[in-house]
Formats: sequence, C-alpha cells, structure tokens
Amino acid sequence: MARGKRIQKPEVETSAMGIRQRRRLCVDQVVSDLCLGDYEQALLRINKELEGMQDHAEIMALLELKNIIVRLRLKGEAQRTFGPTRQSDALPNGFTLEMLDVVQKVLRCRNHYEVLRVSHHATYSEVKRAYHKLALRLHPDKNRSPGAEQAFRRISQAADCLTDCQKRTEYNMATAVGDCQGQHASEYEDNLDGSEVNEEEQADLGTWGHRRPYQAANQRMPQRQSLYQTEQLVIGVLAALVFLFITMHYIAAAPAYSFTPTRTHSFRRVSQTHQITYYLNPKSLAKYTEQQLVKLESEVEQVYISDLKQNCKQERTLRETLLLRARQGNNRKLLQHASQMPTPACHTLLQLGKSGSSPPLLLENRSLREPNHLNQD
Repeated sequence: MARGKRIQKPEVETSAMGIRQRRRLCVDQVVSDLCLGDYEQALLRINKELEGMQDHAEIMALLELKNIIVRLRLKGEAQRTFGPTRQSDALPNGFTLEMLDVVQKVLRCRNHYEVLRVSHHATYSEVKRAYHKLALRLHPDKNRSPGAEQAFRRISQAADCLTDCQKRTEYNMATAVGDCQGQHASEYEDNLDGSEVNEEEQADLGTWGHRRPYQAANQRMPQRQSLYQTEQLVIGVLAALVFLFITMHYIAAAPAYSFTPTRTHSFRRVSQTHQITYYLNPKSLAKYTEQQLVKLESEVEQVYISDLKQNCKQERTLRETLLLRARQGNNRKLLQHASQMPTPACHTLLQLGKSGSSPPLLLENRSLREPNHLNQD
C-alpha cells in the first residue's frame, strides 16, 4: 500500500503541473489575442477556461483579465490607463488605449510596407522617416502595452529590409509586392533570421574575429545603401566639375564681336576696307587701342568673308545638283526653279569684290543653258 501511494503522488503532481501549463498557455493566447485586437476570441478563451475551474486565485486572475478586455472593447478614453493585473502577471505594466492601438496596427500588418505605412516606391529617406516616427511611439521605454517589444522588433526588421537595396529586391520578389498574403512574408522572415542573419554576423566580425559593437536600426546604414550614396556623391561632384569647366570655357571663349546686335554686343561699328557692319561690347571697347582696333577689323573681315565663301559654295553646289536632276529628267519646271534660285552669299561676295581694293573671290560666270530638246518648245 505504501509503495502504491508513493506511485500515485507523482502522478497527481504531474497532472496538476499539466493543468497549470495549459492555463498558462491559455493566458498567453489571451494576451496574444489582446495584442491583435481580437477581443471576442480572448473572451471566448477565458469563458472556456473558467468552466470547471475551482481554484479561487486562478478564477480571480482570469476575471481580472476579462474585466480589462471588456473595458478595452468599449473603447473608452484614449488616455485612460488599463492594468496592470494584480492577481497574475498576464499584464505586468499599465498602458493606455493609444499605446495599444499603435501596437495592434503594427502587428496586424501583412508586410513591411504596411508596417511602416509607406508605399512600395518609397525612397530611403521616406522609409527612415517612417521608422523614426513609429519608433518614438513603440520604444519599450515609452510604450508599456502588451506586444510593444514585438511591434518594435517588427518595425526595426522592416526598416532594415527596406533600406537595403538587395534585401528589398529579394523581399519584393518573395512576397509579390502589392498582393502579399502574409505566408510568403513569414517564410522570408524565417529565411532572413537564418542564413542571411548569419551572413551579416560574419560580415560584422572584425579582422581579429571580434564582433563589432551593436548599433540600433535607427543609427546604422546598410552597406549597399552607403555605397549607393557614395556613388551618387561622386557623380554629383563630377557633374559640377564638368559644368564649371564648360562655364569657364564659355566665358574664356566668348567672342569679342558679333555680326548681329545682342544684349552684350550693342555698339555698332563699320570696317573701313569692305564696309562690314559688326558690333562690340561697350564695356570692352574702351580697352582697345587704335592698333588693336585695326587688327580686330582685319579679323572681322577675314571671318566674315570666310563665312560668305563657305555659304556661297553650298549655294552653288545645291543649284548645280538641281540643274543636273532637271536635265536628266527633262523637268522644265525644276530647271526654271534652279536657274532662278537666289544665291545671296555669292552675290554679297561679288559686291565686296567690286567695292574693295582687292576682290576676295572671283566667281565663275557659268551660263545656265538649257538642253536643245528643251528649247524646241
């Protein structure tokens, strides 16, 4: 008999321990439902656990937790304090409805973009700004509601992912951005906690095998993002140098004269040899001496006549091409048009040759004769 009693005593203790573990699990599930805002499910769990319970202390603990859930369900004042529970450690800290509301919104999100409340095209600065805004409300030192630490870890994980170009691309591919159902996200997060975290830990090891000091998510910058910003900075500096070089080159190469009046070149002058009109900058005119003005006029005439020669050559080439087409195709209308086509640059050169002491160009007087079979009409 004594030996039988010794055998039954451990069985009773084991049974009681199993009941306590089951009730502890039930309380944890109730708190989890509370963090997600599922008050109906939490009340159902409590009512089911109260059935058949005889321990007065445990009954009072569940009733106290039920009372808090009922008050939260009524959505009272946002600044009103709930908890902590005195009969158990289910809710060890007091909290407000406003604190719990931000925790529930984060924990109910399906992907990182919803967690930080940013769009799928948010930039690096927008993601960091959203993270800082939520971190101020979810930091464990300021938010004492249940689930605050879990929500804070989730926004930190979301910020770490979305501020790293490679992780963000992999996350978008794994979760099918815009239609994430939570399953893919959890699978990705599990993988992130496994292999990718190991890679980060290996990267954090220094030369001597010691780990670098930990930095919070709001204080560190992903390596790829840092390299990207460095590349952007280098490109910006190079672009500024190129712009500065072009500006200085333009200022240095600004012409001293112009053949048409402009905002800077408004003083009109006429060369003495060929009577060519050009314009100078009134501010720089006083810097020229008589010899410099003579040299400048000679340069002006050379450039002007050189441009006329080039334009005249193009005019004559075009006219000869049209004449050739007209004769090959027996096109009287095109022949007449080509014969009467004006050549202002060549005409100006002839006038300069007649008025100047030495003609700059002697043009050939080519006769524009029509074929005999075109003159028979």
